[in-house]
Amino acid sequence: MQNFRIALWLVASLVGSACHAQTLNILTWEALFADEVIAQWEARSGVSVKQIYFDQTEVRNTILLSPEVSDIDIVTIDNISTGPIGALDILVPLEQYKNTPNFRHFEKDESQRCAPYATPYLWGTLGILYRTDRVSQPPSSWRDLMHPSPELQGHIGWIENYVDTLAPALILREQAVTTDDEALLKEVFDEMKTLLPSILTFEPIYSYLATSPQADELYMALAFSSDQQVSNLISKSQHWEYVVPEEGSMIWSECLAVLQRSTKQNLAMDFLNFMNSPEVAAANSEALLIASSNAAAGPLQSEAFRKNPLVAPSAAQRAKLSHYSTDLGVRNILLRDRITSTLVELHESQ
Repeated sequence: MQNFRIALWLVASLVGSACHAQTLNILTWEALFADEVIAQWEARSGVSVKQIYFDQTEVRNTILLSPEVSDIDIVTIDNISTGPIGALDILVPLEQYKNTPNFRHFEKDESQRCAPYATPYLWGTLGILYRTDRVSQPPSSWRDLMHPSPELQGHIGWIENYVDTLAPALILREQAVTTDDEALLKEVFDEMKTLLPSILTFEPIYSYLATSPQADELYMALAFSSDQQVSNLISKSQHWEYVVPEEGSMIWSECLAVLQRSTKQNLAMDFLNFMNSPEVAAANSEALLIASSNAAAGPLQSEAFRKNPLVAPSAAQRAKLSHYSTDLGVRNILLRDRITSTLVELHESQ
């Protein structure tokens, strides 16, 4: 219900303030476009960019599915959601894109990951974020999160998402994080209920750090690799570190898509072509400290960036990383939604 209210507020704000004809509107996670790259586009095109932020996939989906919202031109969207959302005639199919020669810089596997309704953008991993000044023993296993030490009781952050909420428990069981085995999911649900007293929040970590009076009580969290830099910026420190657990993890892929309802589709496609110029993709990725899906960007980036384990997992780590399956059935998604929402409700009632 909270997610729905947030989405309605964003919808109302978008509908209530029509954007200028020469403004490109992007629905996105926070900190997914480098300021200098946006400024470069605006200077080059004479068109301004307005970013509308969401902090949960459910909020984004509610906005995309709302017929009242007609001002969004581009959305950042995970590769799991591109197919189901695109199939509802919300996203422009790639076969209809015009004048986007820079799309040739994607390797075939990357191109297919977001197809047929979106183009690859950035990628990273799922792992554990922790405060070096609060956690005496750095985490190395998903067990450190699922079976926390006494010092972490009530100090853990979790992700509210129908896939990632359950991922650590499933990885420890050596099971696919997108499994549709109902008996297994029930088992994981029961285990997660025992973890609830240790969880401080299900809010996205950067939102919690930015707004909660209890932000200093958050010591460790299930998080994405992209969260480290943002968390340190918000907390004005360098205390937050990120690790991929030794059992392995998941690779997330963020994509960019043009909306069918956009009245500026050609302009939006030009923006995506601009973002995939190798020089722009390289600068954007390095500024954000997130790996680019553009194969031509890597050689243009600094050696320090290319060797940073946050964006370049070692060969041993890569061998234990998997891409999310995009084949989740409706029954599986609905069951996972019920499990996740129940866990959040139980946590809020503690």
